[in-house]
Formats: sequence, structure tokens, C-alpha cells
Amino acid sequence: MRIPRSIDELAKMFDRLPGVGPRAALRYAYWLAAQPKPLAHRFAEAAKHLAEQVKTCDICGAWTDESPCSICSDPGRDAGLLCIVANSQDIRVMEDAAIFRGKYHVLGGLIDPVEGKTAERLSVQRLLSRIKSNPAEIKEVVLALDPDVLGDTTALYLSRQLSESNVPVSRLARGIPTGAQIEYADEATITDAYINRRKN
Repeated sequence: MRIPRSIDELAKMFDRLPGVGPRAALRYAYWLAAQPKPLAHRFAEAAKHLAEQVKTCDICGAWTDESPCSICSDPGRDAGLLCIVANSQDIRVMEDAAIFRGKYHVLGGLIDPVEGKTAERLSVQRLLSRIKSNPAEIKEVVLALDPDVLGDTTALYLSRQLSESNVPVSRLARGIPTGAQIEYADEATITDAYINRRKN
């Protein structure tokens, strides 16, 4: 049976989402077609609003409805602490933990030579300019990057670039996650856990 053109086009759009394959994309399109028309219209309006209203913050680079974003414009945040993240989603994770009260800088990804993502394509120069323009204000830079090869490469590059600024640079600790069993941890995780051990 021939798939209706509108369903096929929507499925192709869903198929472009990360982690969604052709079969799941088609399932989503058929599901949306079966919903009441007001829900489909709300779905379309939300996508339209996203395309028209969402932009990046002029200061930190995070996705926002207005610039500067709510965090950059919050006088209650500690401007002396600057947390570097790869993407805007990482800010949400940090904020959900409710432990960090500083400000953020979004790189727009991680250094990945295989994919052609060099430091020049990230928001590194903007970060360096931000720190150089406020040398007395920023007391510490926290690297909150993925604990993998790309995250390590990016962290090393940033540490070298920031060494001239004399601003202390730290990175989120790594190790065995809560609830995990040591027997299933790999060598790299055990090594990180041992290096980052603390006294009880």
C-alpha cells in the first residue's frame, strides 16, 4: 500500500532526529495522524514557534527565548564561576542537580577531527574573549564535558588555551557511579575513581 504523501514527508522529518530510525519515524508519523486534529495543530505550532522564537544567548550561547538568557541576566548567580558545557542540554542537567550557582558558556559541541569539528568551529574564541574582558571577575572555570575521548581532547585543548589567563581550571570528577558494582567497572573507570578518591 502506498504511504500518503503527508505521512511520508513527516516520517522523513522524524527520521532526521537523533536515535530515530526509519521504522520508528514512520510509527511516529502514523501516531500523529491518528490523533485529534487540535493536537496535530499544537504540534505544528510548537515546531513553528521553535523555528521563529528560539535563538542563542548573546553572552553564553545557550538556546533561549530572549537574550540575554535567564541565567546570564540573574544577578543572584556567581559571575566568578564559569561552567563550560558542550551543548545547551548539558546546562539543564547541571541545573537539575541544583548544585552549581555560577554562569555558563556553551561550546556548541566537542572537538571531533573525524567529523571535521575543529576548535575553530566551536565557541572557543568567544570564551577566551569573555575571560580576557573580565580577568578580575572570573575566579574559576569548571569544565563539565563528557568523560570520553572527545571530551578529554576538548578539555585538554581548553586547559592549554586558558593557561595564559591564570584562571584556575577544574573538571568534574569521574569514577564509579552511585549504585554501580565495582566488578562491572572497566579499567579507565577504576583508574579515575582511584585518582579522584576522597577521605571519609
